[in-house]
Amino acid sequence: MPQSPPVMEQIADNIYIETAYEGVNVGAVVTGQGIIAIDAPTYPRQARDWAIRLQTLSPRPVLFTILTDYHGDRILNARWLNAPIIAHQVTAEKLDHYIKRYPANLLENMAARNPYRSRESISGAIEKAAINFTDSFHLHKGGVHFQLLKAPGPTSGNLWVYLPAKGILFAGDTVTTGHHPLLLEPVSDQWLQTLQRLERWPGALHTVVPGRGAIPVETDTVPIRAYLQQMQERVRSHVAAGKAREETAVYIPEFLAMFPINELPLDWLRQQIKCSLDHIYDEIQLGQSNRESIVM
Repeated sequence: MPQSPPVMEQIADNIYIETAYEGVNVGAVVTGQGIIAIDAPTYPRQARDWAIRLQTLSPRPVLFTILTDYHGDRILNARWLNAPIIAHQVTAEKLDHYIKRYPANLLENMAARNPYRSRESISGAIEKAAINFTDSFHLHKGGVHFQLLKAPGPTSGNLWVYLPAKGILFAGDTVTTGHHPLLLEPVSDQWLQTLQRLERWPGALHTVVPGRGAIPVETDTVPIRAYLQQMQERVRSHVAAGKAREETAVYIPEFLAMFPINELPLDWLRQQIKCSLDHIYDEIQLGQSNRESIVM
């Protein structure tokens, strides 16, 4: 169903977010030279709306769009912001891999999640990353210092955007509120390490902007950590019992119940949870293979 018009929220001087778009949260930081956009809305109409609204914040252009990962929700409509992209190297390589168009399975997945939005054209020119980095990257624009930090989460290409002067962290999908943590790669151990880094942050954080969902009064990583660890435990026992990868579907109801469905198609969400289980299965199998190789 169509949602009510979004309302931009100012969380600090010259820092704005939008959490009402369907898909992901987006942000904008207004500097003396122009705007730094953080992620882009998932669907074309909302991306165009965001681009128009950014024009009301500053007479200067969007200087860069920072993508916090390579999820289709973020990459498909970044072009509407008409700015060079900054991303982690993994995300940049993923974008480089797409030659002329985005893969059909990515577009089909988006359409399956929201048939209403699927009537919009979500296939367009592929935007490549103009700047990428591996561990960290410092950006200084118009008197504002941005720290971009490698932060594996659902993918190995997730990053954080930290504004040290304001104590604000855009966490991307490493932190979500009221949404299932969904893996796109077999990197659950790395994601747990990232959550530990956030829990041990060396200083005060005024605001942590999640990749999806409302901004919490106080960031709580426990639900995400518990979900990932419980999934690891189930799959580890599954592997130890010699059961097949396909049989991990038996655990879907358990994990489906741990977070709200949020009006998502139930079959679609079940499939995403199955993909997460499969990624952890592969991760555990790979770990065992590596240990056996060392012993040999």
